[in-house]
Amino acid sequence: MEGRGRAGRNGQGQNQPGVDHDCRRPAHRDPGGQTQTVPIKHHHVHFYVAEAAIPAIQSWYGKHFGATPGMRGRNQAADVPGANLSFTKSDTPTIPTKGRVLDHIGFDVKNLDEFAKKLETAGVKLDQPVVRRPDGSALAFTHDEWGTSIELNERPNPL
Repeated sequence: MEGRGRAGRNGQGQNQPGVDHDCRRPAHRDPGGQTQTVPIKHHHVHFYVAEAAIPAIQSWYGKHFGATPGMRGRNQAADVPGANLSFTKSDTPTIPTKGRVLDHIGFDVKNLDEFAKKLETAGVKLDQPVVRRPDGSALAFTHDEWGTSIELNERPNPL
């Protein structure tokens, strides 16, 4: 017996659809029945901007965040550690992200004070100055020229 649906597990003595009642087995499975073996990983952020702005946004993320320019499929792109930034033309004007369904994107950085000074020296203003927390972490906010709000994190124990 696999231990699924026994009294004491779900309180009714029968299986509940989609629920794995055996605490010894992971409950997260793909539709093919396979257990996920790695944590969920972020892949990309897709920016929609005016076609003429694509080279500029790609360059901006390269200059300020060290993103490596390239392509992802047919889209101009830039890679940062752990994620791809993809850029596609928008036929309609874009609007800032702050206060919308997608409020901001976030990047972990080392030595946030130094990173923030580098941004400000390059003319990128901080929307919220660096705030240090008792746990050793730090946080600041800025935005790109196209209105994407960006959270900057310094963690004592990076992810």
